[in-house]
Amino acid sequence: MSKCPTCSKTVYFAERVSALGRDYHRLCLKCKQCTKALQPGQFAENNGSLYCKPCYSSVIGLKGYGFGNSIDSHVSGGAAGKVQHSAPVSSGGSGGYATRAADPAPAPSGGGGKFCSQCGSRAAGGKFCSECGSAL
Repeated sequence: MSKCPTCSKTVYFAERVSALGRDYHRLCLKCKQCTKALQPGQFAENNGSLYCKPCYSSVIGLKGYGFGNSIDSHVSGGAAGKVQHSAPVSSGGSGGYATRAADPAPAPSGGGGKFCSQCGSRAAGGKFCSECGSAL
């Protein structure tokens, strides 16, 4: 019999849920931030604490993204921890959201299918672009 990491009580086989090589009670497998019940494989872990994906993104994710703040190279980490720039990357002051380049790539022509006129990405269906959010 093993002990539940959350409540430190014995976990019996009938009530066992395995996650990250440890056994939990079904009710003890929950997000540390919002206490929402987690399903095996549908969560993220940081320093032994379990988080649902949205809470993990907000607590552990990139700092400054979507809030108009700058992202420092030592915070973001870059690709495999190798950042080529040393100055902070600014979000552009567009009311809190990162902006696209001044002249967006032209929309591809032909090929059957809709493309966004702002960013040039292929439309997945619907009325708005899934990449930049502009109306199609």
